[in-house]
Amino acid sequence: MIKYLRVRNLSIIRDVSLEFTSGLTAITGETGAGKSILVDSLALLLGERADPGRIRAGASSAMIEALFEIPAGGSRPAALVEIGLDGTDDELVVRREISPEGRSRAFVAGRLATLSQLRSIGELLVDLHGQHEHQALMRPSEHLAILDRFGENQDILKRMSEAKRHLDEVTARLDSLARDEQELARRLDVLRFQADEIAHAGIHEGEIDSLRTERVRVRNREKILQWARTGLEALYEGESSALGLLEKALGCARELAPFDARVANALPASEEARLTLDELAESLRLAAPGEDEGASRLEEIESRLSLLESLCRKYGPDESAVLEFAQACESELESLTSAQNSREGLQKQVASAAELCASLAAELSERRRQAARSLESAVRKELNDLALESCDFGVEFRIEPQASSRVLRGEEPVTCTASGWDRVEFMLRSNPGEPMQPLARIASGGEASRIMLAIHLVLKESHGVARVFDEVDAGIGGRVAQAVGRKLKQLGAEGQVICVTHLPQIASMADHHLRVGKRLRQGRTEVLVENLDRPGAVQEVARMLGGERISDLTLQHAQEMVERRR
Repeated sequence: MIKYLRVRNLSIIRDVSLEFTSGLTAITGETGAGKSILVDSLALLLGERADPGRIRAGASSAMIEALFEIPAGGSRPAALVEIGLDGTDDELVVRREISPEGRSRAFVAGRLATLSQLRSIGELLVDLHGQHEHQALMRPSEHLAILDRFGENQDILKRMSEAKRHLDEVTARLDSLARDEQELARRLDVLRFQADEIAHAGIHEGEIDSLRTERVRVRNREKILQWARTGLEALYEGESSALGLLEKALGCARELAPFDARVANALPASEEARLTLDELAESLRLAAPGEDEGASRLEEIESRLSLLESLCRKYGPDESAVLEFAQACESELESLTSAQNSREGLQKQVASAAELCASLAAELSERRRQAARSLESAVRKELNDLALESCDFGVEFRIEPQASSRVLRGEEPVTCTASGWDRVEFMLRSNPGEPMQPLARIASGGEASRIMLAIHLVLKESHGVARVFDEVDAGIGGRVAQAVGRKLKQLGAEGQVICVTHLPQIASMADHHLRVGKRLRQGRTEVLVENLDRPGAVQEVARMLGGERISDLTLQHAQEMVERRR
């Protein structure tokens, strides 16, 4: 919903600010007063091509800015998520600036945006109908979405989209396999070699550090042997060994202990020292290298370390990383050689996914055709009330063959997208006896607006979108104009409708009334917009009824019309 609109230096508008609310808002004024400029400004804000010639003479730039209310709840469309709008934001500011050189800059939520982003966001916020390119009804690509919305096909559309995405994925994998079979064979050879090389090495964690420690010992075998023997002889095995002398001293101390408390107190610690020295003697005995720690063992260590260090250089900084790499190789080998990823397995997956897509597309197509019949009937009924009884509305379906498609309709391969295989376009017969033709090709601006009004009345839900109608009253009047006014008011009861109109029958139905006029200010013409209260609305409807001279009878008639709107 549009909450606020500001237009500056566009055409004859110097600076206009407008506030909007829900319900039906009528915009009226004399011909040429600038009503359509306001609609044009919205079209520019929503991504229409900017003409620098529209900038007010003497101004350095034109600017259009609007504040939109974002419906709460539900997931946000991708266009809003892309510009950083999260689920807590309930308002959005959109601004566009146009320079005399033809350049323009767009800002959404304070961030620079491309025109493509502006159009995507604009389509979510405003439905603009009238003498503009920016109309959903004039874009056949939108017709399928309108039909699906009418048919409430969101659930099956989601399943269709997921099925098509899965088909595209497995098809891409199969195509990749077909293109890269030689590369796949090379990859399998490499993986097998790497996994086998690591497996045959029999690595275990910590082995390199252990081997490096052992290598130092073996390299210093003679020194270690000499130190161990010398120390063992001095401590235990020599004629005057330290342990022998200590044992003699301890024997004397044991005899003396009963007679001297000091000796008795010192004896336990000395006994412990004797045990510690025994342990040291045993360590020296074991420290002496054995016969198996000679040159042949050093060769074994060097060979093993060379192998392990080579594997670490290729596959990881340590044994743990090498083992993890081997596990990754095994997993990739299993994946690449599994039945699921083989040519036969992928072919089965593609066939299954294509069959599911065809099934969902057929179901979706049938639902659409049923919805189309209901939509045609409902729109025809509304068209009769909108002075288009001579028009006939229809929905045309097309299904395009595509030889390369994997999705079959019967026996024929057909184009299938995330929306199914249907191509839909709204058709119109303006006069009895004429053939149906594409709506976008033959409907005039006023007809298109009224047809879109009829479709909106049938669709009901607005989903927070502001509906803007320009020229909806073209070529009608009297009773039909009253019917159109009632329809617009009915639509406004469900959300926000803004209507530019020349007819008092429609203006009198409005919940809110804006009058556009012109004034001279410092010798220049500029647009003035007034938000009319009830007496002002009555006066404006009287002007629309009677022209410049408003009689008491005309004023009374206008008052009755405004009163009747309730």
